[in-house]
Amino acid sequence: MRLERDRWADGRGSRLSRTDPTADQIEAAVRALDQRCHTEVVLTGHDGQYLAVEGGAGEYLVHLGSDEHDDVIALRTPSAPPGEVDVVAAGQVRRVDRRAVVDLATALRAVRAFAVDGRPDSTLYWGSG
Repeated sequence: MRLERDRWADGRGSRLSRTDPTADQIEAAVRALDQRCHTEVVLTGHDGQYLAVEGGAGEYLVHLGSDEHDDVIALRTPSAPPGEVDVVAAGQVRRVDRRAVVDLATALRAVRAFAVDGRPDSTLYWGSG
């Protein structure tokens, strides 16, 4: 497993990477997302499957995909009110549907499950991405 996260300063981004991170390191990286300095965390499994968490400060975009396939699934919040919200993802402001945004607890559940076996948490609501 590989953990990558971005770091933004003075309008320029850089990537920090760690091989075989601990569960605590992964969770700390997700918790550090703030939509300013840190806006993206990507976990990549040994099979090329990845889970990306973007945003921060209570509003997270979470999607799962593969380097070999175009299929992407994303966490959804079907009970969210209609409308859009701005989320900073990979250093860029994106306007997204509120149903595409999840809270920190949900993002962490997805990350923990993926870190264990590289699969999505089947108890969460996933939609095509």
